[in-house]
Amino acid sequence: MSDEIGKIEKPSSKDIIGKRKAFICVLLQAPPEASKDLHELIQKYWEALDVNITNLESKAGIVKRIFVEGIPGKGEDVSISLKEASLGAWNVLQQRISSGAEFEEFENLEILQKVIDWSKCLNVGLSNRSVAEKISEELKKESEARIDFISKSIDGNLKDGESCIIFTGNQEIDLPDDVEKFIISPPELDTVAQWVKNAQAAMEAQMKQQFEAQQQAPQNIEGNESDQDKPDSGIWTPN
Repeated sequence: MSDEIGKIEKPSSKDIIGKRKAFICVLLQAPPEASKDLHELIQKYWEALDVNITNLESKAGIVKRIFVEGIPGKGEDVSISLKEASLGAWNVLQQRISSGAEFEEFENLEILQKVIDWSKCLNVGLSNRSVAEKISEELKKESEARIDFISKSIDGNLKDGESCIIFTGNQEIDLPDDVEKFIISPPELDTVAQWVKNAQAAMEAQMKQQFEAQQQAPQNIEGNESDQDKPDSGIWTPN
């Protein structure tokens, strides 16, 4: 079963008591050079996420395990890397870590590195079909190994009746069959997504405008030339 917190009615505690639960959260962080508006929107997202998780913990039990996509290892190693990757996520977790929540292994370093490297190879613009097919096969194999490792890690570390947080970019992540999935998706997440979409559209429009201006530049040059400077044909040609 999968519930989306923030958009539907929260579950009854009697329905999930004793079961294993996973709170699925999107990991957001803007680069330092991003606009102040985006940073403020993302901060509001983390504040709303914290409230949603707290409300859910009151019904499903406090978080005991934390899994973070893209960061290999466990314990303090993950905590340090997460603080660098997303201060908002790290802040949300501090009180929960103080209460006993632990970072568990989500990624295997070797498998993750292989997935990343094969993905890079596939994106370099290959000219040989058999080479591309070989790389695709290896990428598929390692991607499947990664999914299998993640599933087994969650299954092995999440105890009966416990709740966990999973920070991931894929809200449809596969979980063991007996783990209840709750997607934490406050309205602030949609607000951030819409802001990014609008910013991208504005950037594309600006680039298009600049391109069109460059295309028209030769005509403007022609219009400013004196008759003496124009070629004999009367048609502008590049030098």
